[in-house]
Amino acid sequence: MVISRSRWNVACHLLDGVLFFAALMLFSIEQVIPKMIADLSERALFLGLVPLIWHLGMLLPQVFYVKKVEGLAYKKPTVFWCAFIQRTGWLVFLLSLYLRWEPAFTLTVFFICLAVSSLGTGLVIPVWTDWYAKTVPANVWGRLLGMRRALPGVLGIGLGGLIRFIMNSLPAPERYRLLLILALVFYALALACVLLVREDRHEGLPNHSGTTWKDYFRDLAAILFRRRDFRIFVLASILVTVPLTVAVTFLTRYGLTYPGVEDGVIGTFTMVLYPLVGVGGLVGGMISDRMGVIVPFRLVPLFIMAATGMALASAHPAVVSTAWGLTGFALGVRMVIMLPAVFRFASPHRRPSYTALSFTTIGLASAAVPPLLGLMIDAGILEFRHVFALCGLLAFFGWLLFLRMPSPEAPPGPGASAPV
Repeated sequence: MVISRSRWNVACHLLDGVLFFAALMLFSIEQVIPKMIADLSERALFLGLVPLIWHLGMLLPQVFYVKKVEGLAYKKPTVFWCAFIQRTGWLVFLLSLYLRWEPAFTLTVFFICLAVSSLGTGLVIPVWTDWYAKTVPANVWGRLLGMRRALPGVLGIGLGGLIRFIMNSLPAPERYRLLLILALVFYALALACVLLVREDRHEGLPNHSGTTWKDYFRDLAAILFRRRDFRIFVLASILVTVPLTVAVTFLTRYGLTYPGVEDGVIGTFTMVLYPLVGVGGLVGGMISDRMGVIVPFRLVPLFIMAATGMALASAHPAVVSTAWGLTGFALGVRMVIMLPAVFRFASPHRRPSYTALSFTTIGLASAAVPPLLGLMIDAGILEFRHVFALCGLLAFFGWLLFLRMPSPEAPPGPGASAPV
């Protein structure tokens, strides 16, 4: 029996996503890394530096790199090598954990390795998104992205139990070594799946070789000025993504302030978070494929407001776990529908440009806010509860904007234009 190219690619992309997100769970930015930083320092600023470095490394290279990416006839080799760079950062950090466990040394090496990993992620995003769109049928874009999050969510129950066992059984740094080793195994297997995807040569691609950097950036900026609908979409996404990033940055640390809480609560948070990320991704993908990409965007701020409202109530582990579940659903929806939304705004050959422009603009805002809030928490100006109240307020304004925004699948209205 011969498997069609599209079914083969769907299967490879699905397995890649399951393995990749399983690796993310085992050494997660949301929970394991905040606990590791708390073991090394009590300063909230260091927590805020994680999204700052992650977003800057992940997003700034995109606007420079996309000039080359759009003209690639074959994108899989570039996807592979950029993803390899992303894994290399974590491999170097693992080796450093065998050398020394000391705050100044470990945190310095960690932030450098985080920057390398985020740089690899930033390089892979524009080429991966276009590669994904061209190797997967358009009618399953959202659902496949949702399944890539839903299946790891099921694994999250078991992996969360494993994380809880490791955190309670091993001291630092042994527990972080083991979690990172397991994560790197899953990363390697996911990379093998990338090589299995079948890709045809892409014809009729734009050629930026004769374009000056000045004209190139002018063309990128013109997208926002020409497309009022896309401009509103980016602004609304900022108002939703910033509070989501802030909540993810501080929620674990906030939960660890509850008297008598055990380190293994990190595993409990994981068991709650990732299944709900999977559910959110699946629901968001199905809704976006059937009702348009803007409809599920209207759900995200509602869940953010509910999560931050729970966090305002108490730091009790049960309450924070519930907040993590609500946050996870919002994360899952937002992660899955962001790319299909950008795809719908752009013509096929301009997807990398639209991806880089939207992700960079949103990411810069998301990167700047957490460290500022961390400084204010360290200085005693704000408490964690004030931060969560601010998140809820920003999400409310984002919800209002998405309520007024038509879906890009609809016929263009005043101020809108056809994809370019």
